[in-house]
Amino acid sequence: MLLPSPARTLLVSTILAGLSPAAYATVVFDGVAAGDASSSDAILWTRADNGGSTTSLTAQVATDVGFTTIVNTVSGTTSASSDFTLKLDATGLTSDTRYYYRFIAPGGITSSTGQFTTAPTANQKVDVKFGFSGDADGRFRPYPSIANLASQKLNYFVFLGDTMYETASTGSPAVPTITGQTTNPSDLSAALTAYNQKYLNNVLGVNSASGLPSASGQQGLQPMLAATGTYTLLDNHELGNKSLQSGGAPPTAPQGTIDPAFDVNNTGSYNNKTVAFQTVEKSYLDYHPTRESILGTPTTGYTLSGPQVTAPADPRSNGTPQTYFAQQWGANSIYIQTDDRSNRDIRLSKPSGGDDLGPRADNPNRTMLGSTQLQWLEATLLQAQKDGTPWKFVSISSPIDQVGGPSATGMQPNGQPDGTQTPDGKSWWGGYRSERNELLKFIADNNIDHVVFLTTDDHQERVTQLQYLTDPNDPNSKALVPGSFQVVAGPIGAGGPDAFTDHSFATIQTAAADRNASQLALGEPQLGLPGNFPGLHNVFRLGDPNASTSPSPVDFFSPDTFNYLTLDVGADGSLTVDTWGIPSYQQNTFPQEAMDASLISSFEIGLAVAVPEPGSLAILATGLVGVAPFLRRRREKR
Repeated sequence: MLLPSPARTLLVSTILAGLSPAAYATVVFDGVAAGDASSSDAILWTRADNGGSTTSLTAQVATDVGFTTIVNTVSGTTSASSDFTLKLDATGLTSDTRYYYRFIAPGGITSSTGQFTTAPTANQKVDVKFGFSGDADGRFRPYPSIANLASQKLNYFVFLGDTMYETASTGSPAVPTITGQTTNPSDLSAALTAYNQKYLNNVLGVNSASGLPSASGQQGLQPMLAATGTYTLLDNHELGNKSLQSGGAPPTAPQGTIDPAFDVNNTGSYNNKTVAFQTVEKSYLDYHPTRESILGTPTTGYTLSGPQVTAPADPRSNGTPQTYFAQQWGANSIYIQTDDRSNRDIRLSKPSGGDDLGPRADNPNRTMLGSTQLQWLEATLLQAQKDGTPWKFVSISSPIDQVGGPSATGMQPNGQPDGTQTPDGKSWWGGYRSERNELLKFIADNNIDHVVFLTTDDHQERVTQLQYLTDPNDPNSKALVPGSFQVVAGPIGAGGPDAFTDHSFATIQTAAADRNASQLALGEPQLGLPGNFPGLHNVFRLGDPNASTSPSPVDFFSPDTFNYLTLDVGADGSLTVDTWGIPSYQQNTFPQEAMDASLISSFEIGLAVAVPEPGSLAILATGLVGVAPFLRRRREKR
């Protein structure tokens, strides 16, 4: 259970002194969140600590922050089996509306207030602004990079994986290691308790001296969770990192194996069906406002609640929680969430001293998404194009660009640029190349335009175009996916021993140049978007006075910051992408003074701007001089 801090004890004492009945006097709310919003409902979440007792709660939903106009109430009871978290579905809501919500316990004890926005319907041409990031390592609490997120007035936020790290930090030991072969209820229960504590630590504040949870100071992820509705993805750290990160792998596969016999799982037995996988997934689902839940305990057994995959011909995914879905957000955009962890084949490991994964990574039978989800994703993208939805935003936990695996920061521990560009085994290019090419080729062959892949995981911000093989059997048949690109964000707070200490623009410019050289050496497009990318204009990069007139790789790259991105889809179909962040800092320092994130970079893409002929570039540049001030004013008003 949570160790009480002095501030938390004071709060409980105040409640004890002023409220009755005494049976409910110790209720303390550990934050609120809303998620998986549609145009008519949203999932509301809280955790009510009542000293180990269950609590009956009522959630109120209103159209004003003062709750004078309450439009919905829904009730439920916490349980020990879900670590006293509670998720309630608030239904019957109006599209494109901002709502406020709170939870009330017996005796009138009230939680903090959260807010969320319902999605506009497909015929509503309105502005939609959302954000995304991921990678919240407890060593970097309390996450000041997102302290000002509420000021963005987002419609939603995509919490894109590694929402918790299972590793140790000051005051918080690493979770016990379990694998797909772990079946002992005591071992599983101990792991479940440890994972729950890690999620709770991330929501709460942190004592800078001890690393223990604290009710004083900035409250971890809570400002973000209360400020806007979220959609949440699984990544490797929610699954014990290497132990369970590949849900489609056989439970008997040794960790880090280089035996190609395990590369494709034909055994009919999968990690995602094991009680160990369900245990860590249960903790993740209990602590996020998702539609899916796993009920029960390791001792009594588990049952699934919420959407499930129904695919009898696909034993890999049939009967598992369906955490992939699509949600239309007005006439100009659709949000498409994938799950690239629950069904993927085993992560490939390199032989000792090897620098490539060879033909194993090109095996056409290997899968990242599983056949059922891949077919669904392709059909969803195709339908969105047919429906005339301009922007298709696809969230993925692992990057899909072809960049290989240098250090997280792009720098060596000695501060020199890291030119290593070898596959890392976990990314689409690293170990799942055939499926990667199939998906990108499908997008290009069907003329599905403006597909933007959103991801994190690499502990840096970057933008890249996407390239595929028009003929999978011809390595020289490279072509760009027209009008599409990938955006990597984050981390919210994560890093390693090679973290930046020099945040000067010159250092970042050197790192960008090195990264770009590696891109070109691979035969890949340059880092960032080129100046002639269709509709690109109004490029800004802190420290680069030439960004707007001559965009370069550094204008789309930030490897030294803790950051999040916002994407603003205008009613006219235009897109603005902003990067907000703070300088990275050292682990286990737990900075308590909020550092407001500043604008690092920005660019805009207009749908109506055609690709200019070379002779027209000067005219276009002249025209944009007059447009830019208007665009900047629009951004400042948001």
